[in-house]
Amino acid sequence: MDCQEKYTALTDVLKSYERVAVAFSGGVDSTLLLHAARSVLGQKNVFALRGLSELVSQAERNSAENVLTDMGVTTQERIELALHPLIWPEFIVNTAERCYFCKKRMYKTFLVEMEKVGCTALLDGTNVDDLKDQRPGLRAIHELSVKTPLLDAGLNKEEIRTLARQFELLSHDKPSNSCLATRFPQGTVVSEEGLCLVEKCEDFLHSRDFTGCRVRPSENDVILEVNGKDMERLAISSVRVEIIHFLQSAGFVRVLVDLTPRA
Repeated sequence: MDCQEKYTALTDVLKSYERVAVAFSGGVDSTLLLHAARSVLGQKNVFALRGLSELVSQAERNSAENVLTDMGVTTQERIELALHPLIWPEFIVNTAERCYFCKKRMYKTFLVEMEKVGCTALLDGTNVDDLKDQRPGLRAIHELSVKTPLLDAGLNKEEIRTLARQFELLSHDKPSNSCLATRFPQGTVVSEEGLCLVEKCEDFLHSRDFTGCRVRPSENDVILEVNGKDMERLAISSVRVEIIHFLQSAGFVRVLVDLTPRA
């Protein structure tokens, strides 16, 4: 099927529900899913459900808020929950199952809250491309019977971006992102101090137009990941010196660069 046929398949999947909550992050996947659900089921039958925690940078929170405002999602059509993953022992130890534990706790909370407003299904923005990677969180989604309409319709990331652009959704070109905890090597304890440090460093790089970058602490060093279009800018002396100075002033000894560009 082509992109439009898959979108029709998505709307057909959504017609099988009555009143739903969409796990909303502000990324292009959950944005398209929210748009489609509101179009099919009506705005009053769809809630944007957000989990707010230390794992989400303030910039990401603001971006998600802007997307909802642009879509016309009212405060009555939103559910925002404060989560506290740094008090979850199984999460902070940062094993290979970290994302599973986090998603399981988060979506259990979502399921309880959405039932209070009469929702019968929780929708998640997983797409076909997500199956290519190791994603422990997908197991939690299946265990809790959370629905994945984008996946059911066979949509991949490129097709989702195409549709989001067609519908003029604000996040159509937003780089893929993940929670701040993903920046730390497995086995490194996730702490509020570490999360704040990563957020501070990534905010600095974003202010220098390194969008979609990653800052990954590794003991006393830091590893930078940037998009392919930004790789050449790191070779410019003035840019490189400014970045090194900032990251070393933040406490890192060496500033390393991953030569494999981010997609």
